[in-house]
Amino acid sequence: MADSGTGSLLKAGALAVVVSVVANHFLHAGALAVFDIPHDFPPLHGAGPVVFFSVFGALAGVGVFAGIASVSARPVPVFRVVAGVTLVVSLIPDLWLLTESGAANFSGGTPAGVGTLMVMHVISAAAVERRR
Repeated sequence: MADSGTGSLLKAGALAVVVSVVANHFLHAGALAVFDIPHDFPPLHGAGPVVFFSVFGALAGVGVFAGIASVSARPVPVFRVVAGVTLVVSLIPDLWLLTESGAANFSGGTPAGVGTLMVMHVISAAAVERRR
């Protein structure tokens, strides 16, 4: 996120959202074409969930950066640590989908589908990081 002014932050944030949505859409389409991902796997069932969660993740990252920038003299290094930890933590529910308990509660979670979700998290994080 840009760290000089609200206008720059809004512009960088909007760009991060667009990059996240477009890149995740292409990954989603490619993964469905290449891998055997069940159609009943809700996070990858159509473009809607992909767009919604891409927008949500990017906006959350922008908001966190704005919050950090408002209280820190060095927002970029602080944001990188917070974002890195958050990214790792965000992968835990995806990994849970591969467990017996996760599969029982959330159908269609194959390694290819879960791996695609995990890469989408990384793409959204990278879209926000590259725009700061």
